[in-house]
Amino acid sequence: MEIPVRNMPLWKVLIVMLSYCIILGVFSLMPIFISNGSIIAIIVAVSHPLMGAIAVLLSARTKIVWARFLGGHSWMFIIYATGLFALNAAYPIPMGWLLVFLVMYALAWLLPYLRPALSSIILREQMAPETKLGKGCMSIALGGLPTIGSIAAVIGLHASRSGEENVVYLIMGIIGILTALAGSQAFSHQIWEQTRKTKSSDQEAEV
Repeated sequence: MEIPVRNMPLWKVLIVMLSYCIILGVFSLMPIFISNGSIIAIIVAVSHPLMGAIAVLLSARTKIVWARFLGGHSWMFIIYATGLFALNAAYPIPMGWLLVFLVMYALAWLLPYLRPALSSIILREQMAPETKLGKGCMSIALGGLPTIGSIAAVIGLHASRSGEENVVYLIMGIIGILTALAGSQAFSHQIWEQTRKTKSSDQEAEV
């Protein structure tokens, strides 16, 4: 994440920070609502908007790389937490599986540094797929969104009337988890690429 406000006066930066914190705070209400006020959900809802605001300030005034990771994480983890709480509301997640999900999230961020080639392929297939599988998934995603939305709305209405909300939470959980994993990997890879290019430029300048 890069906030293009390095030339802004501090008061404008503070306004951007406040706006960022408010927007993230609104999204953070979702895990609280789904979990019926879980302490963990409240901690996530309070800490991550603050992380996002701090990331804005650091990105606006410094070139610290991890500030961009902090900003991306503040968004992606709220989405991921929402998905996990929704999945847990549908079918309680055992502690062992919760650890697996957290490891998956960490690996999504670390993939560009562990397997750069694989990370490049995954990012390319997300943005501009070249393989048949990637093109097929994108076609289904883009072409099927209106249908999926309509079906989800019908299921949601039926579930709320019949008292069967598990289906809604299950769909919300799967979508939230997959979105956060894909977004985290994309964020991380782009930051990795930019950092690598910056280092190469600095080395050429020194020579």
